[in-house]
Amino acid sequence: MMQKFVKAALFVWLTGCAQTLLAQNPLTSSPAFPERGQEVTITYHAGSPGAKIPAGAKNISLVFTYSTFYELPYKLPLVQHGNDWSVTFKLQRYATFATFYVQSDNIIDKPADNKHYNIAVYTNGKRVENGYLHEAYSLSAQMGRSALVHDMQRQLLQTELENYPDNYEAKIRLITNGIAGTKDAAEKKKLYEQGEQMIAGYFAQAPTVMGRINKVTMGYLILGENSRVDSVHRVVVNKYPNSDAAMDLLTEIVNKEKDTTKRIIKLEQALKTAKDPRGDGAKSLHSDLFDYYAARKNAPKALYHARFFRNDTSPHRARTLKEIAETLTKNHLAPDTALKYAGQALAIVDTYPVGIIRYFPEFGYIPAYVADSTRAKQVGMARASLLSIAAINHISKGHTITAIKEADEAVTLSDDKQTLNNIAWVYERQHQPEKAFNTYWKILLKEPGDSLALKASRKNYQAYKGSADGYKERLAELEKIQKQQMTRLVKKELLNLPGPQLLAITDLQGHPLDKESLKGKVVIMDFWATWCVPCMEELPYLQKVYTKYKDNPRVVFMVINSGSKNTLADAQNWAKQHSNYTFPLFYNGDSNIGDKVGFNLIPTIAVLDRSGKMQLRTIGFEGAVLEQKLSAGIDLLLEGM
Repeated sequence: MMQKFVKAALFVWLTGCAQTLLAQNPLTSSPAFPERGQEVTITYHAGSPGAKIPAGAKNISLVFTYSTFYELPYKLPLVQHGNDWSVTFKLQRYATFATFYVQSDNIIDKPADNKHYNIAVYTNGKRVENGYLHEAYSLSAQMGRSALVHDMQRQLLQTELENYPDNYEAKIRLITNGIAGTKDAAEKKKLYEQGEQMIAGYFAQAPTVMGRINKVTMGYLILGENSRVDSVHRVVVNKYPNSDAAMDLLTEIVNKEKDTTKRIIKLEQALKTAKDPRGDGAKSLHSDLFDYYAARKNAPKALYHARFFRNDTSPHRARTLKEIAETLTKNHLAPDTALKYAGQALAIVDTYPVGIIRYFPEFGYIPAYVADSTRAKQVGMARASLLSIAAINHISKGHTITAIKEADEAVTLSDDKQTLNNIAWVYERQHQPEKAFNTYWKILLKEPGDSLALKASRKNYQAYKGSADGYKERLAELEKIQKQQMTRLVKKELLNLPGPQLLAITDLQGHPLDKESLKGKVVIMDFWATWCVPCMEELPYLQKVYTKYKDNPRVVFMVINSGSKNTLADAQNWAKQHSNYTFPLFYNGDSNIGDKVGFNLIPTIAVLDRSGKMQLRTIGFEGAVLEQKLSAGIDLLLEGM
């Protein structure tokens, strides 16, 4: 009976929503069977039958919930044409599948509560390889922890393999789907053995091809056998020691050796036995040896090894050149050569890598979408860093006028701490204490507790003023300026959105959230998970803010385990192991909480004002600035804005 129900539910999910779309048609997509390289146009008919967004909407966006269209932003604004809103974009050479919903302010339109719109990619009318596989991956984003996900994923994986029988990843995923779907220990063991045999056979076909090795380790990770990753790497290194792959993997193994001298010996020995000591596989060996010899102030050997990886032809080339110049400068080696590398990096700094850059053997390098403003800022910071490096080396060569010119330009481009320290050093060496003080002051505006910057700023203040008179007043002014700056920043980010419905929030004892306790309060909600590394990095800063406001009756903190890959028991166990955190912990059981709050990754902080409106939302870990920013936001909302 249950099996018939699941099959019926699958049929309704796969076909019912499509029939509804045909009948009511709030959204259209063309062409019907889009191919890579073609343009796709998505049109939303606001106010049409079945459309949740009315005709008078002021803005409408397409929001991707799962996507392999890596070079597109996760949110695309639609352009208005009367009551129709549309967006057009080209499918990339690697595109396979994407899901999305349409949003206008707090109104979200999707075909059903557990189904999003989608774009499937075809070739000659047939879904491209990995299309159904990636659709299977998308189900958790669409359906949360629905009981139907497991069987739907199985059906999609089987369809993928019917179309592409050699799809290794789909085969492994189908096996793990079977493991998750059975309680029979013997059956689980049989499936694990089947998976291990499949991975071993795949590995044996090309054991020295790096792309193949990465897929082998991925297979073991999918099976949950994380410890096998090191084993695979050791097999390659020990059995095929002269291969490029072995050279590439050796550094990972050697770096576990605590004695630096022993590391150097092992790396040098590996180069002697390498099939091609100048080849791609040996680049990682040369890179590590460059770092080790530079740290030991052995310029000839450091420069020798730099020659073998400096001609990086990947999108990372500008960063590679910058890092060589940086390392030489930090260790006070070869200023002429450091200047050469810095100059080469400056010449191509506009190509400096920003954001995630993926690599697939079949498609090459794929850069993720990065906003123009973010790219411009990061490139500007790289340019400033390189100018500061050049300035230090020009000082070493006695080229003081050039050094000051470079420092003056760099200080206008970046507030990066290391760059500012470089610039301040140049000014100090050239006896320009006022410029040095102003540079250290920029550091203090971001990190008021930096003891070295405080000491240096005081020294340079006294040098150019003739005494320390007035310095204490400047420090008091600093605190005021910082608060004003952060308040202005927070005001620009106010959202004024309706607060999310909190339908399934409990404390860690399982008691439902008392929503009445939130009325009239500024509410800080932090969404996290036990496996999330950035979440763990964020929590110490969150604790500091909580400690500051915990006695304020108008402020409520809710540190909510998002429920993503976590159970209530997971959250409870984590709390027992981390008793140093004293903020109130909660658990979310609503699979659609991300849609309601407006996030698709964690950590996410959402702040509600005293009327219940969502005013602030921070997606991802922003670093130490969180402490100042969140405090400024709370103060602003307490004051009523």
